[in-house]
Amino acid sequence: MQTRKMPLDVQVIEDYKTMSSGDMAKKYDVARVTVCRHLKRLQITRPLKGKYSRNRKRVGEVLKTGYPAYHLPEHPRASNVGYVFKHILEMEKHIGRMPKKTEPIHHIDLDRTNYHISNLYLSKTPSHHQAIHSQLNKVIAQLIQKGILKFKDGKYYV
Repeated sequence: MQTRKMPLDVQVIEDYKTMSSGDMAKKYDVARVTVCRHLKRLQITRPLKGKYSRNRKRVGEVLKTGYPAYHLPEHPRASNVGYVFKHILEMEKHIGRMPKKTEPIHHIDLDRTNYHISNLYLSKTPSHHQAIHSQLNKVIAQLIQKGILKFKDGKYYV
């Protein structure tokens, strides 16, 4: 018969007040998903936002989908887990209001980590933003046809 690795429910509840599920998994020598399933069975869930959220240990800048982001759960443009992209915050400072969700922000040099205001352009609509990218693809195609931009071994080069 297999011995139980997870401690009694009382101990799990007590540990979860001060530890993350990942820390608990290391402590009990089980997979994190095992801890999460155990917590779900006990009907214990971590809130998505606030002091005791599952993201409570995050401080400073992190990368989400390649974009620098801050954990600001109270911001109106925060994601469902409380992150706001840095380029949104920079554009907000620059224009003096919050950009609407229907106003995509274009990175001029296509570098998602470059959120300097000189590299950002506030598009009028999502279709306008798509048109900008479509135009860029046409320019790249012309550079390839003229031999200025080349492709070899899975990489583009000039």
